Amino acid sequence: MNRTDLTLIIVSAIVIALVLGWSARWLFDRLNRLPHGAGEEDPDPLKAAEAARDKAEAELKRIQLEYASEYNQLKAELEATMDGLRSARQRADAAEAALEAAKEDKAPPKEG
Repeated sequence: MNRTDLTLIIVSAIVIALVLGWSARWLFDRLNRLPHGAGEEDPDPLKAAEAARDKAEAELKRIQLEYASEYNQLKAELEATMDGLRSARQRADAAEAALEAAKEDKAPPKEG
């Protein structure tokens, strides 16, 4: 057996292996494929994309409403806090004025 014969045998073995592999795969696919129309339909990519977009828009709207509600709640809390602070300042100013008035009434008159 010379070099050419060995090369031809190896090449033919590879070709036969490829043909047998392709045939086995084809047979396997034919035996395991569902009949036409059985099972789920292949989803239309456009419809799937539109459904995903609609879902994302709905989620975005939900998140926006949630944040708007939280913002309004925080705004109301801030306003209530500011009103309480304003009231506390007014009471502190009134108490300070009353204290100053009391100090002036108790202080002995200055001789000059």
